[in-house]
Amino acid sequence: MTMLRRWFVGASLLAAVAAPAHAQEQWKVASAAQPGTVLIGFVDTFAANATKASGGKLVVERQFVASEQEIATQLVRGRLQIGSVSAAGMSVLIPEGAVLNTPFLWASKAERDYVTDSYALPVLRKIYEDKGVVIIGHSEVGFNGVVCKSACPTPASLKGLKARVAPTPASRMFWNQLGGNSVQLPLSELFPALEQNLVVACDLPFSYYVTTPAATSAPYFVDTQHLHHPAFVMVNKGLWDRLPKDVQEGLMKSPVPTAETRKAVDAELDGRIAEFRKKGGTYVELTDEQRAEWRKLVEPGQLELIKSIGGRAEEVFAAIQKGKQEFAAKNKKN
Repeated sequence: MTMLRRWFVGASLLAAVAAPAHAQEQWKVASAAQPGTVLIGFVDTFAANATKASGGKLVVERQFVASEQEIATQLVRGRLQIGSVSAAGMSVLIPEGAVLNTPFLWASKAERDYVTDSYALPVLRKIYEDKGVVIIGHSEVGFNGVVCKSACPTPASLKGLKARVAPTPASRMFWNQLGGNSVQLPLSELFPALEQNLVVACDLPFSYYVTTPAATSAPYFVDTQHLHHPAFVMVNKGLWDRLPKDVQEGLMKSPVPTAETRKAVDAELDGRIAEFRKKGGTYVELTDEQRAEWRKLVEPGQLELIKSIGGRAEEVFAAIQKGKQEFAAKNKKN
């Protein structure tokens, strides 16, 4: 049984036994995850776990919302109880989270995992709570690569192209550094824009990209790994504060463990690449030297990006730099 199938089977079995007959409140966990991915499996598993852990006080169900920015807005306002949203999607209201999306921030996945978990998240939890949401879980989405309607294997090939820019500072910085002709669009408008040639390039995580119409209308993917996407499971703080302590403790244990989400996303990738190529798509793998060509153009914009984010972004970035130093020191000893 594949890992993806195990997620769906596990979530279905939990859901079948989780909802008690005397449930009092129905809560929604909103997500833009697409059907057929491990990402949606994480959300369904959380919903089933949370229903069971609430001891009959809540029934938690997934609700699809195409725009993460919309989820962020409704979550902070309390119109949605829970959201599973990427840091980029949440940055419309909590820009400091976008520090984790800084293009070419990480030297390796091991560095990313260590520094994010031990240094960045403790700072971000406080910031998010001050803005009205409580982070109760952290999961993997993947790295962005560059998507094009025709071949774009090098940074030079993107110069002047009409590229969709997400409504986030990290996305704007990336495309500006590469000299793209930027067109800002919400995610919900990207796919028709690609089909109608209003834009001819964008950047997305591959695991998400292959489940969308973009994989057909723009079948050229370059594995730049320039921008990493973590996602958070968050509860509206006002609603959270009204929950009994035992329910809070149960919800905190309900998300799929972060390490498991990272393994699942990585495990899913190889099969999806093979399937994409079989359908006629082009997946360009870069060597370290080729990826360095992209990095050297984009990295110089990092410090200016952090300043432009504002708020407590520099505090988050400083914590990340401290974590990077500790990670390097530990690996040097080993």
